[in-house]
Amino acid sequence: MKLLSVNAGYLLDYDGSLSGYALRPHRAMVGSETAERRATERLVDVVADETPDVVCLLEVDQGSVRTATDGQVDHIAASLAERGLDYDARADTKYGDEGVIAGLPVLAHLSNGVLVREGLDATVTAHHLDKGPKRLVTEVRFPDLSVFGVHLAMSGRGRRRQLEEIAALVADRDRVVVCSTTPARRSRPARWTASSPKPGRSTCF
Repeated sequence: MKLLSVNAGYLLDYDGSLSGYALRPHRAMVGSETAERRATERLVDVVADETPDVVCLLEVDQGSVRTATDGQVDHIAASLAERGLDYDARADTKYGDEGVIAGLPVLAHLSNGVLVREGLDATVTAHHLDKGPKRLVTEVRFPDLSVFGVHLAMSGRGRRRQLEEIAALVADRDRVVVCSTTPARRSRPARWTASSPKPGRSTCF
């Protein structure tokens, strides 16, 4: 089993620096088709090179004005299929289907996604935590392993509360990998493979 987790940053092609946001603020508001295409190509290159069984895609856009696609997760899957790599794709909103945020422009489309190699015996489930605005936890469950993808809250207090909920959620699973990101200047793809030590619990940030 080979896993890849990446914060896609909505494929806005920011480099994580403050200057990047300051010099290109329009991308955060209306996006950039050129930047999105460039970021998508790089991400697809990484997935094609690594050929993981599961790809956790944190921070993707499923149809707001900032993306030129009808949904970035399906677009990534289609791009991989053109290279002979077939994945089942799924995306769910980070904020759930209820509440004020779920009805706001742009925010209603902000999601986390997952790609699972076609033909694998896996079930994908969307869980929503009680704490924090970003509440989605995506589970890919195999017969002998559960993979969770989550983008944690910005505040330290919020993250601690969410981690407590996640700990309760994974408690009855035998083997678990939790893929997440915490706020930082840069997020790098994280990998876990079956050739790595096989812990009962593993976390890749």
